[in-house]
Amino acid sequence: MQEAMGPNRRMANFAHIGLLGVVYFVVAKLSLLFAIPPGHATAVWPPSGIALAATLLLGSRLWPGIWLGAALVNYTVNSSPTLAVLLGTGNALEALAGAALIRRYVGVPRRFERCRDVVIFVAVAALSCTIAATVAVLSLAMVGLVSWPDILPNWWTWWQGDVTGIILVTPLILSWRLRRAAPWSRQKKLEAVCLGGLLLIVTYLVFGDATEFLSPFPLTFSILPFLMWAALRFSQRVVTTASAGVSAIATDFTVNGIGPFALWSLNESLLILLAFISTVVITSLVLSALRIERGQAMDQLQRALIELRELATTDPLTGLYNRRYLWEFLRREWIRAKRRDNTLAVIMIDIDHFKRINDAHGHEAGDFVLTAVAGLLRNRIRSSDIVCRYGGEEFALVLPEASLESVRLRAEDIRVAIKGLDLTYQDVPLGRITASLGIALFPEHVGDPDALMQAADAALYEAKGEGRDRTVFSASRQLSQIPASPGIHC
Repeated sequence: MQEAMGPNRRMANFAHIGLLGVVYFVVAKLSLLFAIPPGHATAVWPPSGIALAATLLLGSRLWPGIWLGAALVNYTVNSSPTLAVLLGTGNALEALAGAALIRRYVGVPRRFERCRDVVIFVAVAALSCTIAATVAVLSLAMVGLVSWPDILPNWWTWWQGDVTGIILVTPLILSWRLRRAAPWSRQKKLEAVCLGGLLLIVTYLVFGDATEFLSPFPLTFSILPFLMWAALRFSQRVVTTASAGVSAIATDFTVNGIGPFALWSLNESLLILLAFISTVVITSLVLSALRIERGQAMDQLQRALIELRELATTDPLTGLYNRRYLWEFLRREWIRAKRRDNTLAVIMIDIDHFKRINDAHGHEAGDFVLTAVAGLLRNRIRSSDIVCRYGGEEFALVLPEASLESVRLRAEDIRVAIKGLDLTYQDVPLGRITASLGIALFPEHVGDPDALMQAADAALYEAKGEGRDRTVFSASRQLSQIPASPGIHC
C-alpha cells in the first residue's frame, strides 16, 4: 500500500509546486502594475504573503514553487537569468525562514488567538523580509540596475513591500482555510451587510475626491471604528477580508494620484500608504485576537467555576452529591412540593457494622464498600431524584412526588439489593453487608425540610436499634393504615 501511495504523493507534491509557481507568477505580474519606478519593487507585494501562507499550510517542501515563480517574474522584468535566480532564491529563503520562525514561536495558526501571536508574527515578517530585500538590492546593485548610493532607499522600499504583503495576505489566506463557523443568524447577516456597506462608503469618501473639500489626513481615522466593529463582532476571516478590501481601495486611489496619500512624490505616497495599511491590519488583528483571547479566558473561567461548584457539592470518594447540595436540593423541592401540593420523601441509609469492615480489612476496603453502595444507589433513582453521601457510611435519597407505597417498595428494593452485594476486595471476601433505612415524608410527617431530615434520621436510628437490616417509617397516622412488608416497620 505504501509503495502504491508513494508515486501519488510525489505527483501531488509536484502539482502543488507547479500550482504555487503559477499563482506566484500571476499575482506578482499584477502587483508590478503598482511598482515604484524603475519597477523593481512595490509598496505592497502580495506574493510574499502567498508564499509564507503556502509554506505554513503545505510544508517547506513547496519552496521550489516559490523559487520558480519569483525567478520567472523577475526574468520578465530584467531578462537576466543570473539576476532572476538570485532574486528567486531570496524570496524562497524569506518564506522558509518566516515559516520556520512562526512554527517555532507561534505554531501553524489558522487564526491568531493571542495578542502575543500577532506581535510575534509581525516581528517574524519584519525579520525574514530582510533576507529577500538584502539579496535583491545587492544583486541589482552588482549588475548596475541600482546605483550604490540608492541602495538604502531601494532596500527600504523592497523590505516594506514584502512586510506589508505578508501581514496583509498571510492572515487572509490562513483565516479562509478555517472550517466554516456556525451559520449566521438573520440579524448577524444584516449587521454584516451594514458593516460592509458603511466601510465601503467611508473608504471611498476618504480616498476619493471628497478629500478636496475636507481635511484629508484626520479623515483617514474614520475607517478605524469600522475595522474595530469587525474585529469585536465578527470572525477573523471577516477582519482580514475587510482589511484587505480597504487596503486594495487605498492602494488603487493612491497610485492613481487621488486621496490623502497622493503627494508630490509617488515614492513618499506609497510609503505613507504602507504605514497606513500596516496600522490598519495590525490593529485589526490585535483587536480580533484580544476578543478571541478574552472569549477563551471567559470559557476557562466558566469551566473553572463549574468545577469548583462540583467540588463544593460533590463527595470526592463516591462522586455523589454531598450534604451541602442535599440541603439546597431539599429546600428547593420542598418549596415546589408545597406550592403544588405534592409529596416529598427522604430515605436515610446507614451501612450496618461498617466499623467492623474497616477494622478487619482496612479503610481502603471500607472505601471500596462505600463506592459499591454509591453505585448501586445511583442506578436505583429516577432522573428527578438525587442520592447523596450524607457523611461517613450514611447516604440520603430525596424523592420528589413519591407516594407512600412507591417509597416503601423502593426502600425495600434498596435494602435487599445492598444485602445481595457480593463484594471481594483484593481477593478477600468482605462478608455479608446489610443496611438500615429510615424514611420520612412531607406532608405526612412534618411541615418543613429541617424537620423532614430529623424525622428520617430518627427513623434510621430506630431501625438500627431494632436489630439493623430494617426499614422504618417515621410514625404517622397515615402509615398506620398501610400493612407493613417484611423488613419494614412503621
